Amino acid sequence: MKKKVFDIIQIGEKGNTPSIIFDYVLVLNIVLNIMVVILETFSELTEYQSVFRTVEIVTTLFFCVEYVLRIWTADLLYKDRAKGKARLRFLVSYDGIVDLFTIVPAFFLTGVVVFRMLRVIRIFHLFRINAKYDSFNVIMSVL
Repeated sequence: MKKKVFDIIQIGEKGNTPSIIFDYVLVLNIVLNIMVVILETFSELTEYQSVFRTVEIVTTLFFCVEYVLRIWTADLLYKDRAKGKARLRFLVSYDGIVDLFTIVPAFFLTGVVVFRMLRVIRIFHLFRINAKYDSFNVIMSVL
């Protein structure tokens, strides 16, 4: 089961439909989360704060589950290391740090706008996904 989860949460290869679907859901969550961060800054949209908060909670929960799954499967990513060292390696890797910085502000720094903007770091995942999919090349060019 662990190997199957690992294959799904890694960037999808052609023919691996669950992984490709996961990548698209991840991108959708990234875009929704960033849109909420931006839209929350407009005072004209204060009546939608409950909707924004709900989207923020759902997307953050998705990111948390993804983060836990990546830690759990780190030994499959870093096969040359023991489980504990592989997990530590993931936690201090670029992806691990980006993942951590995108979820921590939602739990601990909700009142501090500057720290909430750390969630925008999640866009760096798009760069990693972009390398595998031609359609994301178009999106990244537009961004």
